[in-house]
Amino acid sequence: MIPLHITSSQNPRIRAARALRDAKQRRRTGRFLIDGFDLFRKAVDGKVVIREVFIRCDAPGSIQDWIRDSIGKHASRPEIFLVDSAAMQKLQYGEASSDLIAVAESWNLSLLSLSQRLKPDASAQDIYLILDRIEKPGNLGAALRTADAVGVRAVLLCDPICEPFNPNSVRSSLGALFFVPLGYGSESEIQDWLDHQSIGVYAARVDGTNDYTNTRYTTPCAIVVGNEADGLAGRWQAATNVAIPMAGKIDSLNASVSTAVLLFEIARQNRSTP
Repeated sequence: MIPLHITSSQNPRIRAARALRDAKQRRRTGRFLIDGFDLFRKAVDGKVVIREVFIRCDAPGSIQDWIRDSIGKHASRPEIFLVDSAAMQKLQYGEASSDLIAVAESWNLSLLSLSQRLKPDASAQDIYLILDRIEKPGNLGAALRTADAVGVRAVLLCDPICEPFNPNSVRSSLGALFFVPLGYGSESEIQDWLDHQSIGVYAARVDGTNDYTNTRYTTPCAIVVGNEADGLAGRWQAATNVAIPMAGKIDSLNASVSTAVLLFEIARQNRSTP
């Protein structure tokens, strides 16, 4: 495939891709942006459907060769465009210059779809992460990165205010988005989904009475981390609470940091359990 050459930032392809910065446009088209060569490689490894690839004209030859080779083997056979620097700058997200930006298809995040992607029988070591009304894309991406590192079974997004295909979420996840199973639902839908699979729930609370290191987590289990400003909603407050003791004057950690602390403790206990 011979790449087409784009020289103008007003090119319809550039304008359509740039519009994907907007959440409404992402929802309408079912597409999102992947900014950067490293993320693109992870997306290809994660079998993400790629539709368009924009390569900076002066990108290193090794990058262009790898892209052409990988695209030739890619089932969706995306279109490739060589883009002048000025037009590429208009397209890229953030201040850092990118050698590549791709347009990819988002995927179904329903709980039904998640169930179909997961193995039907639960393992005794299963860990799930629930993010309750998460608001900041950077925190969502960082939480996905932690979930991938720990090896959680799935991440459940409960009534999220931001979405995982936001450019900041994608970037902050460092590609974990492409590998961690994700599901989306309301509070009641996720609770029913957990109950159906007999998954116990532990909720992180600033005012919790159970030290997270002294709690014995019965698996399969889910840990709920609440909204950055308002904490946990509704029925999650009735779950077994866990708290991270704070020695200083500040009463809580950043949501993504709390997620990491709690998940790694649960994973540590699981590894040490015979």
